[in-house]
Amino acid sequence: MANVENARDRLLCVLNILMQETDAENGLTIGEITQKLRDYGYEPDRKTLYADFRSISDRFAYVEKSSGNVPRYYIAERSFEVEEIMVLTDAVESAGFMTQKKKEELIKKLKGLTSLKQANELNAQIHYIGRHHSTNNDYIYTVSAIRKALSEGHPVTFKYLDMDFEKGPVYKHDSLDYILHPIAMAWNNGFYYCIGTRPEQSPEGEKDKPRQFRIDRMKFVEVKEEIKLAPPPKDFDVAKYLEATFSMYGAKPEKILLRFEKRLLQQFYDHFDQNIKTFQDPEKKDCVRANVEVGVGPTFYAWISTYAGGFTILEPKRVRDAYHEHLRSALES
Repeated sequence: MANVENARDRLLCVLNILMQETDAENGLTIGEITQKLRDYGYEPDRKTLYADFRSISDRFAYVEKSSGNVPRYYIAERSFEVEEIMVLTDAVESAGFMTQKKKEELIKKLKGLTSLKQANELNAQIHYIGRHHSTNNDYIYTVSAIRKALSEGHPVTFKYLDMDFEKGPVYKHDSLDYILHPIAMAWNNGFYYCIGTRPEQSPEGEKDKPRQFRIDRMKFVEVKEEIKLAPPPKDFDVAKYLEATFSMYGAKPEKILLRFEKRLLQQFYDHFDQNIKTFQDPEKKDCVRANVEVGVGPTFYAWISTYAGGFTILEPKRVRDAYHEHLRSALES
């Protein structure tokens, strides 16, 4: 039994060495692997190591061998490629709902999915510039409570955090206990949001109106088991809702007619569904038009103004006039 346990432990040690210290560009010779095993108290011979390599290849990941007089052994196969880890790491760092400590913990785990050398290369290649982050990790418990509510079919209650110039952090509406019937959770602009309805606390005509709340600002979240979860609005589509509300700023979605220069077609589709049809503008040959639904408000106006006249609001006139008033106010500020 002791020999079996010793062989199992040695096999795990070999696997750990290969996973941590080798990759497609960095292998180890038999002699180097043997020395590392001796540091852990094992004395394997070449035959034993070759058997370990076969076991690892059969059950975990293929152990590859380089060509040359002194071959090197390595594991190139990983669950994630280095480029994928870089993308995931950047996503974690841009998550405004996490504390810096939690980000560092998750990034460390992500880097553990590759070799030590590649992890060190990632340290040199990834740079963060002034990303915002939360001051607590309550969101973990908030997400858990919302998932439970969705699974069991109940709404949640919570208090919503706000910032007062004189008082600092305060709870909105005199510490009102919000009741929210969650529909979905979405990550947008670095923050996590819960989308839902508030039928018990909304006026007639707005009981099934979708609303969004930043999860890191939702406090004391509890599942309200005595109430049944309300169904989402008929034909509600989360993706379209997010697109229409433009960065979750909550403006009321409206149908508008846009005209924009053809050179800005990619910028248009960066913000709108690829299935939205564009058509030639009858007045300007270098422009096209499109009918879109968008949350009309300061966020939308700021996006339009970014292109210095490249986008024009044609209809309705009241939205066009409101945009012009927005620009005049900006100039006078």
